[in-house]
Amino acid sequence: MEEIPIVVLNYNGLELLKKYLTSVLETRYPYKEVVVVDNGSNDSSKEYVKSLGVRLISLDKNYGPAYARNVALKTFKNKFIAFLDNDVWTPPDWLDPLVETITSDDKIAAVQSLYTDWPYGEQPRLIPWFSTASALVRREEILKVGGFDEHYFFYWEDTELSWRLYRAGYKILMVPKSKVHHEAHGTFKKLPSPFTSYLTLRNQMLLLLTYYDLSQLLTIFPILYIIRFVQSFKGPNRLAQIKALLSLFKEAKYVATKRKYIKEISNQGNVFLQMLGDQVFGYEEFTSVRRAIIKRYLKTKIFKE
Repeated sequence: MEEIPIVVLNYNGLELLKKYLTSVLETRYPYKEVVVVDNGSNDSSKEYVKSLGVRLISLDKNYGPAYARNVALKTFKNKFIAFLDNDVWTPPDWLDPLVETITSDDKIAAVQSLYTDWPYGEQPRLIPWFSTASALVRREEILKVGGFDEHYFFYWEDTELSWRLYRAGYKILMVPKSKVHHEAHGTFKKLPSPFTSYLTLRNQMLLLLTYYDLSQLLTIFPILYIIRFVQSFKGPNRLAQIKALLSLFKEAKYVATKRKYIKEISNQGNVFLQMLGDQVFGYEEFTSVRRAIIKRYLKTKIFKE
């Protein structure tokens, strides 16, 4: 059996660690090491981790989850690494189904535990991206495509990595038999904050700018941008959302460089976008607008006739 580090990310999550870290330590998989990577906490999290005898990798400040996970990927030399958020409760047998699935095919780069409603039965199934809230990944394959993109800092960074892996010819699966409980956004009780609203929207749009093909960039993306701009005046943290959209004009160099890198990885199609269909971060809204225009046009045309 493979020895697997179970890496728990933490930032000022003392109360969450007290609630959930013990469950991780009780994981039945025999060849494991539980490790906490701390992003510069100042709430006694590190002291608590040390009191449990758990290995601690302590960073001097909050560099963001993407950076912290890359530290873990470079620190360990194991074939596989499991990632958990600090707000996840795990049953003793959560890791075994993930190991069984990922070792069944060398082209499976990442597998995810189930923590939401799932209508597709208990067999592993392809998904467009994995969530690092509870996942098992192939370390070398992740590093081979560049690791987590630290430019994202937080939010959608696991999606972006997933899409890069798909472009490189790998697969990502949900493993429903690995069930965990995720206290969603447990680390960010006051969501949505201006900072998280900014990152969520900026990173979402960066993803599309990076992975849309040219025709989608010229047709779908401008309409989505307009829709998001209008929506930003209605939601919470309006100024942060407007700043996020305006910041995209400064991202031209980053996007061009990233698109070139993605093309160098492979010329495989964006199968992950095909999985999503009309659910690509507002694409459904675009199609709804299009349908409304068509419906109104046809109604007007019929009325005139």
